[in-house]
Amino acid sequence: RRKELGEKESVAEFGVQFQLFGQSVTSAINLADSPEKCDQALSRLMLQLEELEARFGEYEQFMSELTTKREDVYKTLSTKRQQLLEQRQRRAQQLIGAADRILEGIVRRSGTMTSPDDLNTYFASDPMVMKVRDIEEKLRELGDPVKADELASRLKMARQESTRTLRDKTEIYEEGA
Repeated sequence: RRKELGEKESVAEFGVQFQLFGQSVTSAINLADSPEKCDQALSRLMLQLEELEARFGEYEQFMSELTTKREDVYKTLSTKRQQLLEQRQRRAQQLIGAADRILEGIVRRSGTMTSPDDLNTYFASDPMVMKVRDIEEKLRELGDPVKADELASRLKMARQESTRTLRDKTEIYEEGA
């Protein structure tokens, strides 16, 4: 009789624990808004599943449900992680495309400067130059420091090239001739 009651109680407890775990999964999926958070949630959920397996491992009927749930959780969070990574990469590509167009304009505009002071003022205060620096920061926030560094170096090279071109113009040409 005691064994029978223990099994009934275990079945009821497993049902409650399994529902609670299901709610944890739903919550984790909703809160995971970055690939890193998906990894953390997956680790946390797998640990909870291990605890459930340790508690209810002696009952064979529960093990199949736990195994199925493990596969579902892994598959769902892996898919969400991949979607977030692809979304992050698309956003980075959009930012790089915008930065390319802005840099072309910066190079064109800096080529029209007539004095070093104008050029320095342009690179220190122009909104488009600030926008490139802002894009650089956004790329760092997206976890892409390589592209951010590349963008920073391209801006620096544009400034150096403009300075070199201006210096050549002033040294080679006199009064427009």
